[in-house]
Amino acid sequence: MLQSCWMLVASLLFATMSSLVKISAAEVGTFEIVFYRSLIGLAFISTVMFIQGQTPHTKYLFGHIKRSVLGTLAFTIWFFTMGHLPLGTAVTLNYTAPLFIAATFVVTALMHHQKAPWSLAAAICVGFIGVCLILQPSIASDELPYALLGLFAGALGPFIFFQIAQLGRLREPSLRIVFYFSLVGTIWGLVGCYILEGGLKMHGMDVWQGLLGVGITAVLAQVAMTRAFAYGNMMLTACFQFAVIPFAEIISVVFFKEALPPVALVGMLLILAAGCTASVITKRQRHPTAK
Repeated sequence: MLQSCWMLVASLLFATMSSLVKISAAEVGTFEIVFYRSLIGLAFISTVMFIQGQTPHTKYLFGHIKRSVLGTLAFTIWFFTMGHLPLGTAVTLNYTAPLFIAATFVVTALMHHQKAPWSLAAAICVGFIGVCLILQPSIASDELPYALLGLFAGALGPFIFFQIAQLGRLREPSLRIVFYFSLVGTIWGLVGCYILEGGLKMHGMDVWQGLLGVGITAVLAQVAMTRAFAYGNMMLTACFQFAVIPFAEIISVVFFKEALPPVALVGMLLILAAGCTASVITKRQRHPTAK
């Protein structure tokens, strides 16, 4: 259970990263952001691995490639849909991943005639309702293809996180998992930047500072998230994933002076309640005699 709490750390870092992406996106293309996000992460992770005496050598290279390709595809789609959908809608669709994870657990349990985790699934659904109250998504008829694309990115969630969990069971270090993810993202972002955006561009110091912040917060968030999904309870971690939304709202109010409507406060309370409920349920499942 304690390992799942790393998702709360990741959520705060992801929320900070999103605010920095918002600042940088006006002057930097999607693939260029992906490139620098991944390159800075790759340099950081490589340095830490060298200091700790770790190497990229692995017996499970194909598993790392699957996780990295799917993860890179998912967040590229998310960045792309943010340019064609209202921000609240794009973020909401991205955070349908926990719902798909819960559905996967329930269906798998029913297929094997096992007890389905209905209580945790319900907590995740309550958390998602909170997300919808905060972001208030809406879709126009001409935005439907982009919404379906965003939903597809969310549906990739179970495949990505189950792959992370499998690598965790194989005792692969979280730093190595993030190393390959950053490597694939760097290559993907550079190729996409030159093919679709005319190559890398020069920027002002404020933009470079924003991109550096994106890279640092992203890699730290990836390490924390990887620890949570690799070694923690997957459904509890998925529920904690919603915490990024309240963190993002608080950052928006404090740093961007945006208003927080009353219904958003209700949504934040629902997310908090869902996370606390999921924590209690998970603790009782691990320690059935605990009072």
